[in-house]
Amino acid sequence: MDDRKVDVAIVGGGLAGAAAAGVLGRHGVNVLMLDDNLHPGGQYLRGGRRSSEPWSDGIRRRGLRLIERLPQSSVEIASRAEVLGIEAGFELLIAWGNGEISTVKCERILLATGARERFIPFKGWTLPGVMATGAAQILIKQSGILPAREMLVGGTGLFLAAVARDIQKSGGRVPAVLNETAFFQQVPPPGLMARQFAKFAQGGAMLARLRLAGTDLRNGTRILAARGDDRLREVVAARVDKEGTVMSGSEVVYPSGCLGVGFGFTANIELAQLAGCGLAFDSELGGWVVRVNEDLETSVDGIHAAGEITAVGGAAKSLTEGRLAGCGILRRMGLLKPDRMGAEVSALKKMRRRQMAFARYFNSQYLLSPEYTAGWIRSLADDVPVCRCEEVSLGEVREAVAEGFDTPAGVKKATRCGMGICQGSTCKTILSDVLAAITGKPLARIPLPSARLPVKPIYLGSLAGEKP
Repeated sequence: MDDRKVDVAIVGGGLAGAAAAGVLGRHGVNVLMLDDNLHPGGQYLRGGRRSSEPWSDGIRRRGLRLIERLPQSSVEIASRAEVLGIEAGFELLIAWGNGEISTVKCERILLATGARERFIPFKGWTLPGVMATGAAQILIKQSGILPAREMLVGGTGLFLAAVARDIQKSGGRVPAVLNETAFFQQVPPPGLMARQFAKFAQGGAMLARLRLAGTDLRNGTRILAARGDDRLREVVAARVDKEGTVMSGSEVVYPSGCLGVGFGFTANIELAQLAGCGLAFDSELGGWVVRVNEDLETSVDGIHAAGEITAVGGAAKSLTEGRLAGCGILRRMGLLKPDRMGAEVSALKKMRRRQMAFARYFNSQYLLSPEYTAGWIRSLADDVPVCRCEEVSLGEVREAVAEGFDTPAGVKKATRCGMGICQGSTCKTILSDVLAAITGKPLARIPLPSARLPVKPIYLGSLAGEKP
């Protein structure tokens, strides 16, 4: 594929990227929207109109219509396109779905790269039959495949109930949702509940349906171990107190062949990091995020950011930020006069402030005190895997830290943690939590691993220019 040039490249075809593309495309801007999935829409719109109950969700309905109505004359959607890096002069290195690699130059970039799940390890978490809650949702929404007729769901936060409900709607049974977060932590502030009443009412209805279907919703409950031989056979869980100490005699064993686990989300900031964009750590926003101003401009002139990488906050926030970023890019390109769309931009900024308040509540469901998390990790046995690609155990990480390798880069050199095919996408956050627990440093002071081109795995043959 020949190298080319566009006005604006949007990296990420989820709701934020699509919303920005819609704004830009209607003003005649030449847009290339790059996404590594088969279809645009991100995790929220997986399965398109084939997914169950697409019209019961207003955000989903808006998202589907938005993508269908993108102006084809000005917006090109490139699916199965992985952006490997951003080089000087806003040149993107891209691996296309046909196996070829080429570059695209652009005047401006919008990073809408979304987020991925984060994990806290436990004994047996790498057994066949244990999967991420997001992976279970992908199987259901995109492929129409139920991971198992009966499936436990566990971890922390609000997303657990949503996945359990997806399983039920697809004909599966969820015996229990095992949520580490205590019930009192899940109660929203009165002001937020009043402003977001419809959202919380929808969540309450979902929990009621789970209970009516026989699901045991257990709060303050930790997954201790997944047991089995060649695959998962049973899950051991126990109650924990406010300090995170396991309550003696509270252990429960669940016979199970499938377990979905998730412990919150972390923003995909690697491209922003590679491009030199300013980053900030805020646990109430999901950890490390891209720092932006109210127009969603990053510290690098010409690069905007929208969606989960500015704060993990859900689909509605992504739609709002996409539109807001699109308006900001138009203004920067001189295509939008200050007096045009002023009322709309003001309304979008006001809406974003409300959605950021919900984002802080959402992330609070995964926010455990440093002492709580440190005690949890210190209680884990040495043989618990940290990096499953390179088979690095917690004990090996502890030994490396004792020898002076107390940063992610140091542990990587000493143990190969993060050097597997996933390039640390799973173990990066695990390692940060482990290092914080061992060293006693706040997570904000645990340095990020370096980001280098290519930021995603690629075949050496493709780099060498071999034809697929």
